[in-house]
Amino acid sequence: MNLDQLEVHVEKIESISVMRVEGSITSFTHHKFLDEVKHSNRKGGLIIDMEEVAVVSSTGIEALRKIIDLSYISGNKIVLLNLSNHVKQVLNMMGYLKIFSIAPNEELAMKMASKSTSR
Repeated sequence: MNLDQLEVHVEKIESISVMRVEGSITSFTHHKFLDEVKHSNRKGGLIIDMEEVAVVSSTGIEALRKIIDLSYISGNKIVLLNLSNHVKQVLNMMGYLKIFSIAPNEELAMKMASKSTSR
């Protein structure tokens, strides 16, 4: 996939939306990414599976940071799943790693996403 390509597939498992993201989160695709997150997170907890994300640019990192605000506003938890080591390193360098809910597997992600955020 190119830097301007992003595929998003959302499925509902019980009350949780699982958003599988493929491609790149860049200046070309961050609006689509955020729109999908906003739409899915309004309905309940959300797991964002990033196993198939090839590239996350600085704009993509900023889009990821914005999902923290979306989670707070909606009162629904957003959990990241299957982050690459590169994305984890960049989030850590930016000081963002500790503010995200990151699950090591889908089972734990489901448990984490079922809890509401505390306001």
